[in-house]
Amino acid sequence: MNKIVIALIAALAAPLAAHAEGAYVGGNIGRAEQKAHIDGFSVKESTTAYKLYGGYNYTKNFGAEVGFVDLREAEKSGNGARVSSKPQSLYVAATGTLPLDEQFALFAKVGVARNHVKLAGSGLGYNYSGSENRTAPFIGVGASYALNKNVSFVAEYENFGKVAKDGKDNIKADFLSVGVRYAF
Repeated sequence: MNKIVIALIAALAAPLAAHAEGAYVGGNIGRAEQKAHIDGFSVKESTTAYKLYGGYNYTKNFGAEVGFVDLREAEKSGNGARVSSKPQSLYVAATGTLPLDEQFALFAKVGVARNHVKLAGSGLGYNYSGSENRTAPFIGVGASYALNKNVSFVAEYENFGKVAKDGKDNIKADFLSVGVRYAF
């Protein structure tokens, strides 16, 4: 699936790169957090994750972005039981940027994420594995520092909403990351 998603991002980003002035690509690494609420219990687990993305700024304030995020596997075990989830997300978002000066800017994103989660659980005589696809609202906020005309460093927070849901049970995911963006 990763190869298909990366090919999809490249195909969507290619027309943007042809317009050189506002196109960009980037990669981030950071801390993903998954919060599971199951049968009245809450569990929170963090892991290192990454994302690849591309976008186009139509003006200095507005643009669009598409990206792939691998939130990696979160696992909890104890008392002879084990539960794990491994979400991945493909998102599309409108972006808004507020330049503070020549180098610093704040930005926000609003869009939709198509989340795919692999779930597994085992316990006393019980084994489960499956997956779920779910579309959820996507939001993000961040800041950037332009090193030069082409290279920027970014720090951002993104929320992927409920990546899995079954009645009152759900798993929520978010991502705090830093990365590098290259503008064409």
